[in-house]
Amino acid sequence: MDEERKPPNFAPWNRAQFLERLKSFRHVDKWMGNPEKINEVQWAKRGWTCVGKERVGYMGGCGKEVVIKLVDDDGEAREREANEASESEDQSWREDAQEQLVEKYAQMITTEHDGGCLWRRRGCDDTIYRLPLAHRATTLENLRLRYESLTAISSHLPSSLSTPLAFTLTPVSNDLFLLLTPPSTASTSTSAAISQTGSSSAPSINREAFALALFGWQAEPSQILGLATCHACFRRLGLWLFESTLPPSSPPMTRLDVVAEHRDYCPWINPDSQSLTLTAHDQHQPNSPRSSTSDMASWEILLRVVNTSVQLLRLENAARPSSSPTEVNGADGDGDSEAGAVLDEVVNNKARDAKVRERWVKLKKLRQVFHVERGKERRVAKENFFKISNRFIARHQSCSKIAQLLFEL
Repeated sequence: MDEERKPPNFAPWNRAQFLERLKSFRHVDKWMGNPEKINEVQWAKRGWTCVGKERVGYMGGCGKEVVIKLVDDDGEAREREANEASESEDQSWREDAQEQLVEKYAQMITTEHDGGCLWRRRGCDDTIYRLPLAHRATTLENLRLRYESLTAISSHLPSSLSTPLAFTLTPVSNDLFLLLTPPSTASTSTSAAISQTGSSSAPSINREAFALALFGWQAEPSQILGLATCHACFRRLGLWLFESTLPPSSPPMTRLDVVAEHRDYCPWINPDSQSLTLTAHDQHQPNSPRSSTSDMASWEILLRVVNTSVQLLRLENAARPSSSPTEVNGADGDGDSEAGAVLDEVVNNKARDAKVRERWVKLKKLRQVFHVERGKERRVAKENFFKISNRFIARHQSCSKIAQLLFEL
């Protein structure tokens, strides 16, 4: 039996290994939050794993370990310093010492590896923490799986959530059910709902579950019900800590904040963690156009994907002859205008693409004509060259015979 090949210790390109290292920092009794320069993301990018209380190590490689200590635990020493100096001077001294320690540990992330350790030479790329949201089908499938895991514990979901102002479901809420339902069961579920309610609109969704899923949360498969987790920053959230009977007008602090509960560096809420770093081409040309999602957090990108997918779904429904206006628009009266605008844009794009293809065909024909004419010119020039050469050789031979005759005479 062949043994499974062990993954290499040095694999800065492997996102799964990076997330495993980052996951080791999730326990609050072992690791507390540190400044951005020396947070757990920076240590994980250089191959470090949390191995103890405020202690990181490189297991399987050079075996080095580093203890991070930014806070002085000696209360008596602090009290003596507070008695000897004023509060402002003591605070200033602490801030300066803190900054120096942070800079020191930032260098140790690299220098504490052995001289021959490969992690000392290179770490993970800054883009390794980005969430893969480019493929629309995969992104929507992952959203659906998170949504289904949360609807399974719907009784434990808080009824009041605190979300950003930019988050709204009104324009697309009537079509989200079909988007979040597998194609094999979507038609069956819709038909059952229509027969029960007598309405032709799609069934409603669990808005709390969808909001949590769109911001990266999902139910953790464990024996403890009501536990949600984020697989990007590995934050665990006990939903039972939030009262489920709070009115919508209650203060935000008493509601579950779907953004604030993530860690600060999580790409679901942090645009810097999700956006690409500047490449060498961008650094030489800073005015070059950038991606439209370069300054967006992951939840904003996902919300755009959902809105686009709903518009495409409406176009598909509108293209079916058997579809009725209520099936296309649902309960939303703006469905026709939105679908019509998207349809006009699609038609314009197709017409433009057809013109571009026509131009390329004409250009290809012109190139073929020029190529044929050049080929003819080359053949004529080659034939003329051989004719002149043969004439020159014949004259040279005749001259040689005449000279030979004269010499014999």
